[in-house]
Amino acid sequence: MVTKDDINELINIDWSKFPHIIFLSLFFVISRIPLLNIGFGSDPDAWRIANSAYDLKNFFVYHPSRFPGYPLPEYVNSLIIDYGWLATNSLTLILSLISVIVFAKILNELKIKNRGLIVITYAFLPILWINSAVTMDYMWALTFIMISWYLILKNKYLMAGLMMGLAISSRPTSLFLMIPFLYLVYNDANPKKNIFKFTFLAFLTSILLFLPLYLEYGLSFLTYYPFSISWMTVWSDASYYFGSIAIIVGIILIFYNLKNLYNKIVLEKDKMFIFLVISIFFIILPFIKAPYEIAYLIPAIPFVLLLLNGISKKKFFVIFCILLLLNSFISLNVTSSKNFIQNGVDDGLINSEINLQKNIVFNLKKIINSDINNSVIIYGEYLPFITYLYENSGEPIQPINMVGSGKLENNEYLIKKKNLRYVYLISLNDVLNFKKKKYKIYFVGNTTKNITKTEFGYDLTDYGCENIFRYLYK
Repeated sequence: MVTKDDINELINIDWSKFPHIIFLSLFFVISRIPLLNIGFGSDPDAWRIANSAYDLKNFFVYHPSRFPGYPLPEYVNSLIIDYGWLATNSLTLILSLISVIVFAKILNELKIKNRGLIVITYAFLPILWINSAVTMDYMWALTFIMISWYLILKNKYLMAGLMMGLAISSRPTSLFLMIPFLYLVYNDANPKKNIFKFTFLAFLTSILLFLPLYLEYGLSFLTYYPFSISWMTVWSDASYYFGSIAIIVGIILIFYNLKNLYNKIVLEKDKMFIFLVISIFFIILPFIKAPYEIAYLIPAIPFVLLLLNGISKKKFFVIFCILLLLNSFISLNVTSSKNFIQNGVDDGLINSEINLQKNIVFNLKKIINSDINNSVIIYGEYLPFITYLYENSGEPIQPINMVGSGKLENNEYLIKKKNLRYVYLISLNDVLNFKKKKYKIYFVGNTTKNITKTEFGYDLTDYGCENIFRYLYK
């Protein structure tokens, strides 16, 4: 029989110590195995990284997966891209496991209560679970952020600066975390000397890794691809990854404990809580400017967990963590709960992600092997998927109308023997011009149609464009 003492022991276990670290590592790796060999991920940016790595390895041409560039994962993945997505996903997995172990060490160093539960929540939180087994840069950046934090706690400022430079080179938005990290360094002994050490190596590392981008594009690489998105979509994505029930509980916990937070920051001047709040603020700030992916908030997760743990009652924090973890297996958002009641089906986030990735690769391979010719296919967000799949199928592809290396969305590709053109998005004027040239025009899925309507203000189906899946499965 499990006693209250057993539960408390589990909640406070130190996962950074032997043998617990072995059990955690094994379970972490085993839980990711179903995701490792089904594609680079469902996020098109993962396939953009694969394309960047592929071209660097095989053609000695470096173009960023997207601006402003994510050079570290692009460079490193180029070394193993010939072994496919199993290799690149496994590399992300290894880095993610390192982040879990380092986070456990941080909690141990800070003597955080409930540290066992916090580490388990961090390790198996659905959004981190998925992104720890795909060829994306989120977990790369988070891993180096965690290592930098730990090294600051151990007063190793040069190495901490190096790790922060690697974080910035993995995801440039990590630069915003220089501010809270400098606050940590400032509160140690010899602040001026240590700030110089940390800042110098952080900027030197990131400058060296971004240098190829500067040499190729000048300062024009410091941009990003703008996109229109509604805050309702942001909420829908957040509910999908975290569960709307868990989000609501988390918001209630924050507002209910505002007085505790005020006391920690203003009255007690607790340096750790000030650091946590500043870190969360500088992660949310760029997200508000460009809220395209809820995964942009991944770096905030360890800081939010520590903050809520520090200001909430234990039983409420435990409930919150359980709700977050359950979303991996039972989708805890209101819409999915209604569907489950009505239909009795609810795969949870992990199974949904596995099925999504399998279906994407299966359907896009079906397009490649189809008899479609003399046509234009508008791929939308699936363009980087199809680019990589074509390159690895042995089909000769020719890039045309290249607006700029790295700006994949503005490029057009030609399969000569089929007279088949595939593009990201096209304007209404382009549709009409292709129609005059007697091209049949297809679009890949309703997502591409919806993006086109948002970006260009017209409906593809109003001009005779056909959903390619209706053609393939009729």
